[in-house]
Amino acid sequence: MKYLFAILLLPFLSGCWWTTPTTSMPFGAAPLTVWGAGEAVSYLATGKIMEDNVTSFITGKDCSLGRKLSGEGKYCMTTLELERANRPEWTVQKIYCYQSLAAPTCYAQPSPNPADTLIGIYDRPVYPDKSQR
Repeated sequence: MKYLFAILLLPFLSGCWWTTPTTSMPFGAAPLTVWGAGEAVSYLATGKIMEDNVTSFITGKDCSLGRKLSGEGKYCMTTLELERANRPEWTVQKIYCYQSLAAPTCYAQPSPNPADTLIGIYDRPVYPDKSQR
């Protein structure tokens, strides 16, 4: 990894080449300008920078520096790891069901009426609203 990082930083040793407009670049722009435009287009199109797209292509995983820096997960994750990371958190609510004439009637709290016959207490999953995700 150290060697790869050193190879990627090697062009920066050329000094002014990155900031000097040249005729070999599109519209005579500086190489740094072209690189920045490529990064912007890549980020707007995929939500990842060019290096992330290249790394994703090479490894076959979804790689994102933004996800790593924000603490949302690892740099490269498989689709299964992404699904598990994006799974909504849910809680459990107790439901109290009582016998009635036609079908059981269920409430979120125990019935205060002593004549009600309790059938069972069940756990109901409660998913968060889409606005809370």
